[in-house]
Formats: sequence, structure tokens, C-alpha cells
Amino acid sequence: TASGAVHAFDPHGISGSFGSLGNVLVAPAVRWDSIWYLQIAHDGYRFAQEASFYPLYPILVRVGSWLTGSLVIAGLLLSFGAMFAGFVIVRRLTELELGARPASAAVNLIAFGPMALFLSALYTESLFLFLSAGTFYAARRGRWWVAGALGGLAALTRVTGVLLLVPVVLMFFYGPRSDLAPASVTSRWRPRYRFTPAILWSALIPGGAALFSAYLAARGFGADATIHGQQQFFDHQLVGPLVGLWNGATAAWHEVRLELAGVPPSTYSSQALLQFGGLVLAGVALCGVFRRLPIAYGAYAALGLLIPLSSPTVGDPLRGLDRYASVLFPLFMWAGAWAVEHRAVRQLVVLSCLLLAFFAAQFATWHWVGTPLL
Repeated sequence: TASGAVHAFDPHGISGSFGSLGNVLVAPAVRWDSIWYLQIAHDGYRFAQEASFYPLYPILVRVGSWLTGSLVIAGLLLSFGAMFAGFVIVRRLTELELGARPASAAVNLIAFGPMALFLSALYTESLFLFLSAGTFYAARRGRWWVAGALGGLAALTRVTGVLLLVPVVLMFFYGPRSDLAPASVTSRWRPRYRFTPAILWSALIPGGAALFSAYLAARGFGADATIHGQQQFFDHQLVGPLVGLWNGATAAWHEVRLELAGVPPSTYSSQALLQFGGLVLAGVALCGVFRRLPIAYGAYAALGLLIPLSSPTVGDPLRGLDRYASVLFPLFMWAGAWAVEHRAVRQLVVLSCLLLAFFAAQFATWHWVGTPLL
């Protein structure tokens, strides 16, 4: 039940400390994982479970609270600020690669996407969108130290941040980049740009993840505490992506059978059908990314989908995949171009807004987003 979820996930009442009106206003922002980030921002890493959550977001929330006097207000300001900054960068990137109209459509599809509620919540989505898109934009402009620094910060924001090393290296050797003219090559596999010491800035990206691992080891949790915590406390299992795909498809089919059999949704709580549907759409968009955008964009989006497929959740294999995909901005870059070419921008945005409203209501009332319940 909703009241049970409140007690289990927020025993100290962090989400209900603003009075009757204030609680209604912050409800769409302070739920589920938000409590973990707020607790870390307040007390630091005290328990092994908390090692599953990366430190940059709670650090910035703690710093912001010195100015605002409230962790929640600081988190809201951080999430909204990073969200709008991320939109600006995604727009510029898309305009560079695909043109002005697809750029506008791409931002609208992200801003009003079904999972856009997490961009304004006290989650890492907005900060990660800003840092990952900023890493791409800096590399696209040939500012390698900026790309390395932003990528390193992204690797301190969530586990998939380290994946930014791959597109940065690809853009360095294969482009597109605006700081140098490419060399003429006879093979598509041969690098178009030569090696220079500037590539060493990319080492800052895995350096961010290594820094957090070193901190966890120093605290006595172990350098692999993040992976261990996800397995032990949050029911993730490390398997191959094909296993995750099969498990996700099986769980979705099981949910369909329950629906056809007339089983009341209140007797089960599964995101399987929504998550598998999101995976199918993401797969279609990924094919479009590889066709329309430089290889760095496709490689990053593919790796971003392989991670949740390779670490499914026991019982609900693809839980959270739609949320993770919501900040894989290359998917939306292609979707924006496709929607403009097919004159479907308005229809997609309207459909997305309807789903967003439903999912936001679920989130605000302590229901799992994407289950049949409200």
C-alpha cells in the first residue's frame, strides 16, 4: 500500500516535512530513490546499501542546502537547473548533426516524455543528462579537457557515466569534431584524426568512477561495494544481455497472460509490459541512431541499453529500463528527426504528455511507475 511504502522507504518522514500544502507540492519530486539521496546528503555514506548510489548528486544537494537551508529545496533547484541546461545542450548537439527543426522536436520529446517526471524529481536523471550531453558537446567542439572533466563528473553521478569514455575516444579518432579537419582515408575503419596527447584527458572519465571506488574502499565497504550492493540489496543479477532480454520478454508475456485471464491488477505489481515495450521502442530508435548519426552516438546509446539488460532485477527483470533510456539523448535526437519528417511531432508530444501525467500521479502516490495501479 502507499502508506506502507512511505514507512518502508521514508521512516524518518523526509518526504512529509513541509506541512499539508507543502507536501502536496513536493510529492512529485521526493519519492523512492530520492530518500536515499537525501539521507546521503544529510549523513554521508553510513550503510552498505547506500554505496549503490553515486555521490555527486547528494554532494551538490548538501552544498546547495547551505544556501537554501533545505536539502529538498536545494535538490529541486539542482534538478530543474540541470534539466534546462541539458535541454540547451541537446538542442545544440542535435542542431549540429541534424538541423534546427529536429533539434526543437528532440528537446520536446525529452521534456514531455513519459519518464520526464524523473528529470524534475530528486533523482540523478537531470544532472546526468546535462553532464553526458555536455561531454558530447565538448568533444564535438574539440575541447577535450572539458569533455574529460564533464565525463568524470558523470561517472561520479551514476554507474553508466563511465561509458562516456567510448564515445569520447570514438569522436577523437573518427569525429565529428570541429577543432581539426579530418584526414583523407581509404578505409572506414582507419582513424580520420591522428593521436595527440589531448586524448589523455579522456582518462578523467574512468578516473571519476575509480575515485568513488577508492572512497568506498577507504570507508570499509569495499571497492566493489556498488555492484555488490545492487546485487545484495536491490536484487540485480549480473548476466548476459541476451539473458536479460529473454527474461524481460518472458515477464512481459506473463503479465499479458494475467491481464487476459482477468486477474485483478491489485494482486500483482509488475512493470514488465511497460519496460519491454520501452525496450522495443528504444531498439527501433537505436537502429535509427546508427543510420543517421555518427558512430559515437550509436555506440553510447547501445552500451546504455546493454547495462540494464545485463543486470536485470529478480522478479521484474527490466525494472527501471525506461527511466535509464529517458536520458539516452541520441535516441531522442533520431526520434526528433523522424517525427519532423513524418509530421508527427504534435501527436507524439500529446501522447507522451498523457502518459507522463499518469506516471507522475503514480510516482506522487508511492506507486511503482509503470504498474497497472494508481
